[in-house]
Amino acid sequence: MNLDSDLLLLAENPNASICLETLALSLALDEYPNLDISAYKSEIAAFSHGCKLPGGTDLEVRVQAFTRYLSHDLGFHGNKNDYYDPQNSYLNLVIDRRIGIPISLSILAICIGKKLGLRLFGVGLPGHFVTMACEGNHSVYFDVFNDGKILSQSDCESLSFKATGEQIALSENHFSPLPTASVIIRMLTNLKLIYLRKNDVPRSIRILNRLRQIAPNDPAQMRDLGVALLQAGHPSKALLNLESYIQYVPSAIDDNDIQAWIKQARKDISNRN
Repeated sequence: MNLDSDLLLLAENPNASICLETLALSLALDEYPNLDISAYKSEIAAFSHGCKLPGGTDLEVRVQAFTRYLSHDLGFHGNKNDYYDPQNSYLNLVIDRRIGIPISLSILAICIGKKLGLRLFGVGLPGHFVTMACEGNHSVYFDVFNDGKILSQSDCESLSFKATGEQIALSENHFSPLPTASVIIRMLTNLKLIYLRKNDVPRSIRILNRLRQIAPNDPAQMRDLGVALLQAGHPSKALLNLESYIQYVPSAIDDNDIQAWIKQARKDISNRN
């Protein structure tokens, strides 16, 4: 298990066969270095042993039994009172506290469901993350954050509207399963936004470095990391990322903010020399 190499592999192949629960728990190690990954993986396995799905029934009935087990028997639910608490995004704490946000709860559901023979995937709706169960040509969508509710397309559009404030007509692409890389990127992006909002620069940098590993050609991450590094007093590294951003987005050369950040980085470098 090597998180650095796994993220680089996902950068090359977004659908690389890497254990999702190991990835999510390995990312939590950055924040909780004493975390026992094996112990949490054993707990996830124990969750699956406690669930008995009805046999000989259609997919929706089995999914309903599964989500009822997650929500009612195990007590997992969405943190609607403190949605932006970063603890909601770390799988170990989601397991400990039985509370999370849509993507962390979906990841947990996927990990447990896989051990029960369910084919589950993450689906990134605009503003909200849900889970999809597949069997043959049949798909069932559900929302662990909202007590495992089975979702129609109209329900999904309502969730997106509530999250974004925009009336979005969802296309077939919106309902497609996300590759593992996209799930991890979305998870890290949530944490990045939380830490930036809190002005927690060291943690923002840590998350942005992870995003740069898995999405090395994403100019937004280059820009955001450059700004964070400048705030943290690392002008040389900041300049490297900001100049890389301009190479990917040439029109940004006329952006006053970008130019101000680059000017400040060069000034800081000059003052140190």
